[in-house]
Amino acid sequence: MSRPLPAADVARPFAAAADVRYWTLPTGSRLAYLEIPATGEAKLASAPIVLVGGGPGEAVVSDASQARYFGQLARLGRPVYVYDQLGAGLSSRLDDPAGYTVRCHVDDLEGIRQALGADRLVLMGSSWGGSLVASYLARHPDRVAKAVSTSPAPIDYAQYGAGSVSSRLPARQRKRADGLLPGTTRFTLWLALGAVNPQAAHRMVSDREADAFFDGYLDLVSPATVCDPAHLPGGRTRGNGLYTNIFTTRDARTTRTQAETRRLLAGNRTPALIVTGGCNYVPWEPTRQYAEILTASTLVCLPRAGHVIHYDAPAAYLGLVTAFLRDEPLPVPAWTSAAPCR
Repeated sequence: MSRPLPAADVARPFAAAADVRYWTLPTGSRLAYLEIPATGEAKLASAPIVLVGGGPGEAVVSDASQARYFGQLARLGRPVYVYDQLGAGLSSRLDDPAGYTVRCHVDDLEGIRQALGADRLVLMGSSWGGSLVASYLARHPDRVAKAVSTSPAPIDYAQYGAGSVSSRLPARQRKRADGLLPGTTRFTLWLALGAVNPQAAHRMVSDREADAFFDGYLDLVSPATVCDPAHLPGGRTRGNGLYTNIFTTRDARTTRTQAETRRLLAGNRTPALIVTGGCNYVPWEPTRQYAEILTASTLVCLPRAGHVIHYDAPAAYLGLVTAFLRDEPLPVPAWTSAAPCR
């Protein structure tokens, strides 16, 4: 009971880089972010690009590879912003984990728009970030210029599951990853306590201990996020937020918030690009639902890409997003078949 949660690595503090800044939002959240300034022919009226990370709880700001890759979009004359959501990375944590809800993340995203002084945003959401973009778009449809959803998690978690990342691992690795979840008696008791008294669970297991466990789990399953594990970047990001992951996902599954999102999105005409890969572990039906509900959307399949598409197909993915943002013909044809992307 006194032993810490299992982790593949010892938790270690990570310092903010010199160029990390912070938004203090009206919601009370203090969010870490990076700004990649616009280059080329900057257009003052162009909507800034905001990268919305996955998880929930993905640490993005300390992952230099993401800033380098997505920062290339600043060449389009738009600034690019990379941020850590509440409860993740270098952003603030809550003493009461019950406060991690879909709505709180939507409100933070609206606070970011206001902090930037932008009438509209270009939102790029990956994995759960795609679901968050959908939730924001449903409540602030006039504030989104364009949306890119990459390997998006379900719009409504109560309707569709998000799939199991470990399902794409070899049997031995899958057994190890799945065995880490129940792990110890401490983990089981902590998880049960969180369901009835989140604050007591937070006193039992600190953010540092919980995040170290989550970091270790993500290390184990990372090969399942790509078609070819050789495409994974070197090094591992630390500070992924387990509390925001568990409680935000629980909120998405057990409240009516996401069903309301589906209803509000019906007939939405915001230009949207949905990109998935042939090795994506997220089931096909929730992916296809984005294309059905968002009537001005285009669904594209990259057969040789996994869940994290820019790892497997960096040039193809960047070309797709660039063409979409420039209102140019896409270099890959739309996926119009009802059959899953392969």
